[in-house]
Amino acid sequence: MLQVLNRRELAAGCAASLALSAFHAWPKARPRSERIKVGTQTNTFGVPIKEYDRLLEILDILARLGYAAFETSYMSLEPHRERAAECRKAFESRRVRLLAPHTSGRLWERAKHAEEIERLRAIAGWSAQMGATHFIISGARLPHVDGKLDQEAARAKAEGMNRVGEACRKEGLKLCYHTHISEFQDTPPEIGILLRETDPKLVWLNYDIGNAYGIGPDPAKFSAENARRIAVYHLKDVMPGPAGKPVSTDLGAGKIDLKAVVAPLLDSDWEGWLVVEREGPYPKPAENPEQSLRQCRQYIREITGV
Repeated sequence: MLQVLNRRELAAGCAASLALSAFHAWPKARPRSERIKVGTQTNTFGVPIKEYDRLLEILDILARLGYAAFETSYMSLEPHRERAAECRKAFESRRVRLLAPHTSGRLWERAKHAEEIERLRAIAGWSAQMGATHFIISGARLPHVDGKLDQEAARAKAEGMNRVGEACRKEGLKLCYHTHISEFQDTPPEIGILLRETDPKLVWLNYDIGNAYGIGPDPAKFSAENARRIAVYHLKDVMPGPAGKPVSTDLGAGKIDLKAVVAPLLDSDWEGWLVVEREGPYPKPAENPEQSLRQCRQYIREITGV
């Protein structure tokens, strides 16, 4: 049967096709296994990881499961900042490097920029000594005026992000901004301001494909259109839960088309990280963290070949 599309559906389909075509026009580069790396958060085991020996045990598990790096709350690492070099050796001896610490940043108030940027710079410094290559920050919902996004606050945040990005670059790190729901909620959305007003040489995205599901643009379309700004993907899958709130589930078992999200990356020159975000009842650990992360790693291998 011939399917008739309305004008809106046709326009959306054409836009997505053009974005994918443009992405596949990238020159082919090295094999996927050299460009696309797979890591995971430690959130599956709880937040933060309070004991250093427990963190090392977790890294042994991750190595067994085939993960190349880990991301964790900066609170898991900060107590050990004075022995950063020792930590780096311990991590790398387990064949699981530190990809990035994850922290929040309060950057929408220019009056507090200096203090906040110095705090973030300090974390970036000892994280780099631990072997990190990226630095991930997220932010709370920005102020609103008469129900609308305070665009001046968004611009101040972008300015602060550029300054943090410069500080990270001096430490040898890529600054990545982790997206949540709030960046996609408004009209115009905050994400548009951040992409427009941050320097692509200083600020990348850590695109969480699950946080904005059902609110922001389709994850596959956003991936195709913005992959050059995305250094780290947070891979998760969700399904409707109580009161319509999404809940985490096994990769491939939920509502997100993960194959479509990663498809533009596979045969292009994109280089970066696919990081599993498979949480339990945050901040508590999942019921069976190792089993959950094993399923995620197997699924990523199936859809990417890496």
